[in-house]
Amino acid sequence: MVFTDGNFRLSPAGLVRVHQSLKTLQPVDELKKGPFMLEVRVLEYRQIDAGVEVDICLCATARTGCLVWESVLTLLSKNKATRCLHNNENQSRADEPVPDNLKQVELRVPRTAGLQWEWSFSDFSPYRLLSLSARLFGFRSKTSTSLWMLSVCLAEIEKHKGVEVITAPVNITAQFQETLSVPGRVTIKFWETTKDVGLSSARGLSFHMQQHGSNISHMMGSISRS
Repeated sequence: MVFTDGNFRLSPAGLVRVHQSLKTLQPVDELKKGPFMLEVRVLEYRQIDAGVEVDICLCATARTGCLVWESVLTLLSKNKATRCLHNNENQSRADEPVPDNLKQVELRVPRTAGLQWEWSFSDFSPYRLLSLSARLFGFRSKTSTSLWMLSVCLAEIEKHKGVEVITAPVNITAQFQETLSVPGRVTIKFWETTKDVGLSSARGLSFHMQQHGSNISHMMGSISRS
């Protein structure tokens, strides 16, 4: 509805997901207790060197009026120079050192990666709507979806660190970089971080997905407690 609205300033064809923040304030199970309200709105358009970015806010509110889940999705309408700028940024970030407490997992990316997100009608997520609309506008390349990459990273973190790491209240951010072609292999890295907040320290976790055997970065992100 947002993409096809007459007030939306960008063409839906060619929009690329570059960043997403997720904030879960209550356990998702709370949504099963009754009706809830879904809302989406455009926050801002920005002209940058790579093209035009748009921030879209999606949120879910419980029947009590309390905000349960909120996400800000940043999409990019690229210009012709984006490819070169994007590759340079990926190379510099991939070369950054990581701490000693690094955990590394290698995974095979199946040819069907991401399809379950587009056709799983039991999951009425905002991304399913975005991915389906992308196919209506002609995008049929064999690449994995950004939500698939993020979900796999969180699943591996949960497997090795425990479910409490991603249990509400929690904040998750993800920066999407090079697209992930399927089939293939990826390396997921994650490590604990400590950030000074006032007089105390807040512990969190950073994660990174890159192409197996290379420095090509597909996604970088972080998890912190609310």
